[in-house]
Amino acid sequence: MARVLRPGYLVGSIIGIAIVLGLGWGLVYSLAIEPLKNSWALRTSILSQFDLSSLSWWRNFISFAFDILIIVVAIIGSWWVLAALYREAREAGKWWTYFRSEASKDIVLPRLTLWQRVQHIWLIATFTTCAVTGFAAYANLLASRTTLLTIHVYSGLAMGVLAIIHFAYYTAQAVVAKIRGESLRKKFPMLEIYTRKFLKNVFRVLVGKKPEPYGKYDPEQLFEYWGVYWGIAVLGVPGLLMLLYGPDMLGGILWTAHFKEAVLAVAFILIVHMGYANFRPSIFPVDPTFWTGKMPLKRAKEEHPAWVQEELKKLQKREHVAIEAREQEVTARKA
Repeated sequence: MARVLRPGYLVGSIIGIAIVLGLGWGLVYSLAIEPLKNSWALRTSILSQFDLSSLSWWRNFISFAFDILIIVVAIIGSWWVLAALYREAREAGKWWTYFRSEASKDIVLPRLTLWQRVQHIWLIATFTTCAVTGFAAYANLLASRTTLLTIHVYSGLAMGVLAIIHFAYYTAQAVVAKIRGESLRKKFPMLEIYTRKFLKNVFRVLVGKKPEPYGKYDPEQLFEYWGVYWGIAVLGVPGLLMLLYGPDMLGGILWTAHFKEAVLAVAFILIVHMGYANFRPSIFPVDPTFWTGKMPLKRAKEEHPAWVQEELKKLQKREHVAIEAREQEVTARKA
């Protein structure tokens, strides 16, 4: 598809990215940079004592480490999004225009099952509810603290149920595949994050080089998938323990981990997920794959060429099996 500059889509993409980056960095500054700056002397004094038996030392260490991590993720995530904006500026609105005009003539590949789309919506709803109620309770906004925390707890439990179902489902599939002698790496493309190719592609994208052909998921999608496991564990386990034993358990260590992880998760969603998965120029204003579950072959070939080759091989194999079955049926009838 020839590159055609569509100013309206490009301006919209720039505005959308600017908004989410602004919101994300506002959160990072107020809840990571400013606390780190204001308490630097006190924290370094406590941490320099290296008293591993002190709950205060561990609470300050976790807070300090999270603040640094939040800032680093925000910097790298912003670079990732801005690099995509620069790289795709002349392709603004390309796929949205294609979806509305030519996609009906194209072959579509199934990318997300109905159950995967339901999980996505479930996660969006519970995460957003937790984020809004949690930060509103922290800032004493919107409603009474008791009401906000009640909603926060129930939405967190609903998110935990989703995580358990998801993990149990894929763990069971992995066990069955292992028993059958199947390759887990081939069956579960999300495992590509544990390969050198993933790290190589992250580096190549960050320095502006062309990455190796992606499989079903690109580096951002792989990182985000596994980041959800990390996030739910660090948010959910301390959250559940605080629900049972109170926020002062372990000298506030659990509350600190829970709160700082919430800042990290929301900042990442705003800066990277919204900026890259929804507002980058080529798919602006939104990627419809998450609700249709399908991707046109033309787009898949450009963005996930290795995955397309695998899917076409599967399709050819199914067609070959179907042809053989019909031939056997015809032979049986003649006999």
